[in-house]
Amino acid sequence: MSRALPGEWLPAAAAAAGAVVLFTVPWLLPLAGSVITFASPLPLLLAYGARGRRVGRKAMILAAAAALLLSLVAAPPGGGYYLLYFLVMAGTLGELWNWGLPIRYAIGSAAATAMVSSVLTLLVGSLAYQVGPWQLWQAQWQSEMAMVMEMYRSMNLEPETLRQMEAGLKMAGRIILRLAPGILAAVSLLVAWLNLLAARRLSRRLGAEEAGEPLNLYRTPERLVWLLILGGGIMALGDGWLFWLGANLVLVMGMLYFFQGLAVVDYWLRRKNAPALLRSAVYLMVALEFYVAALLAVTGLFDMWLNLRRLDQPKPSGSEE
Repeated sequence: MSRALPGEWLPAAAAAAGAVVLFTVPWLLPLAGSVITFASPLPLLLAYGARGRRVGRKAMILAAAAALLLSLVAAPPGGGYYLLYFLVMAGTLGELWNWGLPIRYAIGSAAATAMVSSVLTLLVGSLAYQVGPWQLWQAQWQSEMAMVMEMYRSMNLEPETLRQMEAGLKMAGRIILRLAPGILAAVSLLVAWLNLLAARRLSRRLGAEEAGEPLNLYRTPERLVWLLILGGGIMALGDGWLFWLGANLVLVMGMLYFFQGLAVVDYWLRRKNAPALLRSAVYLMVALEFYVAALLAVTGLFDMWLNLRRLDQPKPSGSEE
């Protein structure tokens, strides 16, 4: 037997198993598990970061086999199809991270490929079940909301409270359906960002060398601000589907500037040697309070012009040294 087996396949198998376990947590913990499952790419990224590309690719192969099995045994149209989304993201992010590409390109590419895989999976599922993609998405959403309502009913809440919750979920569902493209893009960017951030930090603790620039130096390409302006203009002047088109665009751009605002805050906290407890409290506030996250997005937008971190600005092309 080759010595490469315990040296590469065992950590690859551990990474694949970790990804599958994190993915299946919502089956045991419906609420908390729905958040934990977004860490599914993390073990696979750790295989790339701590053990190299060969181990990362082996972990991807094993995790893909597990996704296939889950898609066969889980209730359609869920199950392993969602794991495919995380696998595509982890594979793209792991490969580009190892290549040393700028962080913004790695995160953007990982989010884009994961989104494409979701859309293709939705199209294949609609063909398999002979329904339209939108109807399939609605059916999946209604199924998940039914599970949430069943959990609330098990808490023996008052009937009036249950009716209010059900009405609120239906209203949220209508809004979410209209913002589905923007939500998918924004969530994909956020999941890719958080998993890469955690993988880089854990890989350093495992002795791996630092790869890529620090995340607190992240900058959104300046030209993309025109997409934000376009989205806001469409929302202000349009109605119906045009309004929702602009809202989806603003949602995605808001996530990019949120990253930049968070990078600004992290940069200055570390520059001032703020204690780890204070940094953790700030990040927890960002995670729990929507208005703080919105303020960070505004901060990131203004950083485009004010250069709040005093970073060296790229010189215009053709300028003399």
